[in-house]
Amino acid sequence: MKFQKEKKLFLRFIILFLLFSVYVQAFDSKEIDRLLNKTSHLDRNNKLYEYSKFFLNVPYVPNVLIGSENTEEKFIIDLKSLDCFTYIEYVMALEKSSNYLDFKNNVKNLRYENGEVSFKTRNHFFTEWIVNNNYIPKKKYDTKKSKILNKKNKDEKYLNGIPFKKIDIQYASIPYVNKIINSLNKNNFYIVGIISNDIGLDVSHVGFLFWNELGKATFRHASNKKKYMKVVDEDFIEYIQNKPGIIFFE
Repeated sequence: MKFQKEKKLFLRFIILFLLFSVYVQAFDSKEIDRLLNKTSHLDRNNKLYEYSKFFLNVPYVPNVLIGSENTEEKFIIDLKSLDCFTYIEYVMALEKSSNYLDFKNNVKNLRYENGEVSFKTRNHFFTEWIVNNNYIPKKKYDTKKSKILNKKNKDEKYLNGIPFKKIDIQYASIPYVNKIINSLNKNNFYIVGIISNDIGLDVSHVGFLFWNELGKATFRHASNKKKYMKVVDEDFIEYIQNKPGIIFFE
């Protein structure tokens, strides 16, 4: 009888261990349900404003996801530690959700191609994330650049186990952005990618563009600047100056 009880406890331990190895949660799921219930009456853009605001001052932490060529991928939802990419994923997943289970599934579908949790199917690059989630560029862009995604240098990759991918990326140069910024719908919320100068990276940073109550274009993002290291609002026009360019989507 004692052996049977010990066997059952051992089996429960194994099941819990396997579940944890696939999915790691670092927040109170009831908090998500409360937030979604509170904002259910809002339209899409106001929801995005509120959900992105919900994360203001949350710490920026690099490399929050777990998985590599030699390490099993874990499906992680951590609302207390964000990098710039997981930040936009959580906000966009909240906008698509009506409850916590919806949110969990939407994060999975945004992060992984066809919702399949593995290192190889994770959307590592912003342009992959855009295509696999059916986002459409807001404007025709004025600049194009060829890239070899994941190429760090002549002999190295940024991500071992992920193949090179040649792409032509179209984007808006900063002079072009300065020209069209006032023609954008100021009631909308935009996803923004900052173009990288590196041949193996499509963007160097991502965040949200919106207009605040004073009518100022604002960049809300998980900042890795030493003086911030958290989710903050900054002046968008000032932020993008001296950057190569941007891509942006509703």
